[in-house]
Amino acid sequence: MNAIKKWQLWLFGFLTILPLIGWRFWISQFPQGIPVSSWLFNEGNIRFKGAYFYWLFGERLGKLILGYWGLSFFVLGLIAKFKSKKDLLFFYSFIVSCLIYLVVVARGNVQHDYYQVLIIPTICIFLGLGAEFLLNFTKTYTNKYIGPAILFISAVFMFFLSWYYVRDYFNINNHSIVLAGAAVDRLTPEDAKVIANYNGDTSFLYQTKRQGWASYEKNLTGMIELGADYLVLANPVPSDFDFAKEYLIVEKTPEYVIFDLHKNP
Repeated sequence: MNAIKKWQLWLFGFLTILPLIGWRFWISQFPQGIPVSSWLFNEGNIRFKGAYFYWLFGERLGKLILGYWGLSFFVLGLIAKFKSKKDLLFFYSFIVSCLIYLVVVARGNVQHDYYQVLIIPTICIFLGLGAEFLLNFTKTYTNKYIGPAILFISAVFMFFLSWYYVRDYFNINNHSIVLAGAAVDRLTPEDAKVIANYNGDTSFLYQTKRQGWASYEKNLTGMIELGADYLVLANPVPSDFDFAKEYLIVEKTPEYVIFDLHKNP
């Protein structure tokens, strides 16, 4: 209670959120630049539905993050005994904050797994507390080697099973974007601005090693006015070659076609 009365604590809290307040004030002057975000909270009334609990606490927390086996250490961390009430309140404030975040930004967390990045530090803290609890318990009531053995085996299975499910996130299922990206890197200046249209997915643009756009923000004339120098399309279809009537083809293969937006054919 004494800590709550300290003005330094309140000042620190105010200074912490001051940049956020300043940023919100500034961006509110440019509403056209603010992405649609209201859907993140509870679109479809997903909050507290069966799917909400399944995706967040089953699929994401239990399966992808903790790989099933880590869940036991997380629970042990939750029930671990703390040295003081102050420590208890401190550590559980992280849990409460994470739960509030998951409840408030319900749809965003259900729809996108990367939204759980913010709760990873808290999970790691309680995994560590759970591991400490296990080691102390087994050292006191059983053989001192049992705890480390259980911890090692469980950690191996946790990482293995988690990696088993997330490894496909790092696969590139469309190899054409790799070939197209390498061609852009080979044929265009390093400071060139590129349109690597991939329906908003930046994976294609990343392969080009250039700045640019992952989709059309405007028509092609408007994109050129924004600074676009080249257009690259992966897995081109016949209609894509209509651009060749106005723009020079730098290189084309069955996997990609690259247009110079500043040169005529």
